[in-house]
Amino acid sequence: MRNSSILFAISALALAAPAMTEPTVELSTGLDYREGDYGTGESIETWEVPTSLRVQSGQFLFSATLPYLRVDAPGNVVGGGGGILGLPIIVDPTEPPGRVRREGIGDLELGAAYTVPSEDIGLTFSGQVKVPTASTAKRLGTGEFDYAVGAELSRSFGQVTPFVGVGYTMPGDPEQYDLGNSLSARAGAAVWMDKRVRGHVTYGYAESISPLIPDEQQISTGINAGLSDRLSLGLYGSAGLSKGSPDVGAGVRLGTSF
Repeated sequence: MRNSSILFAISALALAAPAMTEPTVELSTGLDYREGDYGTGESIETWEVPTSLRVQSGQFLFSATLPYLRVDAPGNVVGGGGGILGLPIIVDPTEPPGRVRREGIGDLELGAAYTVPSEDIGLTFSGQVKVPTASTAKRLGTGEFDYAVGAELSRSFGQVTPFVGVGYTMPGDPEQYDLGNSLSARAGAAVWMDKRVRGHVTYGYAESISPLIPDEQQISTGINAGLSDRLSLGLYGSAGLSKGSPDVGAGVRLGTSF
């Protein structure tokens, strides 16, 4: 679901302030749930409460997200929701596989995006940095900085806006894990169903950063509604199409702009 994070952020800010003429700030929080075995043969369940701050000024969008994680998984699984890919489930063969429940602050994600001015085609470039604030002792993170860059292209046809995007993630190099860079792609469409209601459906693919986990393929959908001039509500869900994806995912997000 993280592949749609920039689209969600821009949609939420647009719904909350459609006539924006000065910088707009949005503070949001919510609840995300994911469950699957990610090709490990063992159930991995993740609950995440993300707190995000987003600032849009003209063509620029800046964001910071700090999640609180609760992971119920085998002890040799690292991650569970934090990180730029959204699901860096990394199996550590040196750890015992006994089931462990852990929780705590996840990794801080900092992002920036720029939309090229155009009346016909939407082109957005983005970059993200994951700051390793998650506990390595609890195996909630790798303890390394991760980086990602991406681009998204869209064009509106009335109420419908198809889009395609690509991304490239460069994880850190922790000594105990064998990690590689990941190329990702996504495609879908957003639809304005009402003046303040926008839905979307997205297919996403991402190469696994670990040779122990299969590649990710999933489909996600969601709806974002402006409840008032300053308040927005988002609901979304996903289904895995490959062994490296969560079987199911769902979430809710509430944001306020000022």
